[in-house]
Amino acid sequence: MDYVVTAELEPPVEASDLDPLQREGVAALLDRQLALVEGVSGPAEADIDVLDYRITVHPNGASVVLALDAPGLLPAEEAAAMVLNELIGESELLVGWSVAHSEVRITEDEFNQSLAAAEAVGRDAGDTGLEAAVEEALESAGEEESSLDTEHWRIKLDELAGGLRAFDLDVFGTSSPQTARLAAGALIHAVRVVTDEIFYDELALAVNNASADDAVGLLVLEELPPCYEHRYDAWFARAFLLSSAAVAARLTEPSWTPPRTVAEALALRLFINEAQVLLEAAELMSWEDGEPVFAAFAGKAFAGTDHEDLYLVDFMALEDSPDAMSARLEEQFRERGLTFDQWFEPRDTGTGMHPYLHRTSDDSTDL
Repeated sequence: MDYVVTAELEPPVEASDLDPLQREGVAALLDRQLALVEGVSGPAEADIDVLDYRITVHPNGASVVLALDAPGLLPAEEAAAMVLNELIGESELLVGWSVAHSEVRITEDEFNQSLAAAEAVGRDAGDTGLEAAVEEALESAGEEESSLDTEHWRIKLDELAGGLRAFDLDVFGTSSPQTARLAAGALIHAVRVVTDEIFYDELALAVNNASADDAVGLLVLEELPPCYEHRYDAWFARAFLLSSAAVAARLTEPSWTPPRTVAEALALRLFINEAQVLLEAAELMSWEDGEPVFAAFAGKAFAGTDHEDLYLVDFMALEDSPDAMSARLEEQFRERGLTFDQWFEPRDTGTGMHPYLHRTSDDSTDL
């Protein structure tokens, strides 16, 4: 007999407000783990097959819909809870998570009605009917949550919008005050997200004495230009954190000071990208609608600070005389102040430089 079971997974209390990137990570992790599960042993050693699943992650946890072939309603609910508890127990990244409840949302009769309806319109009753039943359960379980989630973020971003004091809202080039406030609030929230992610990446690189080109699971440093990823080590992460903090602080000041260094420009780019990700994930502004809004902001905020060309080349992937080609590109970048060792140097020679950013040949031994 086929049952569709909905289970709610809850994170630990201290992580109960998942941001969009964290939600994507949880969804990817659950999907990867559930894809490996074919079945579970139920009561009296009965085999219970996992036929299909759907995952929806929201700020307060995750909803998982499982389609199971089980001998009864209670075994189906117990099997779903067992699968998810084992999944949580085997993943170090889900420590502290728990299964809040597991219940059948579509009974055998309702499921059969769905199959009959599928047959009536000439579809395949086995696979397509099952998929329709799972989608029905997912929609009924997630529709209300999605609506609440969107409204939650609308209110939160509106409250945060006032934190962007360095610019008037017309910097976003939109005639809609609501759109501009959402964009402003998203930028302020993005600062928090990116800052946390840099801390995480620094720890991962320091513990493993690694650089970004051989590290796995980094959250934000992988979004920097790939041409220098072999230089993104723990020292760099700490230095980049100082640069991002400087930009973040200036966003909240009464007037705007454009990025003074390449590193600051890259940090601002990360803030903008994270803001767009958040608005799209919260279903408040699609990526397409957000592009002109944040392009208008970028046009004023960067004030010509050069950095875009760093994303157009990968030194490590050059095939045609890579050493000579890299040397030539490096020299061109140096003339424009874009080489890695110039990233933390202020363009304005009259501007001071944080002492930590003066890296010497001995700094690599401090890790």
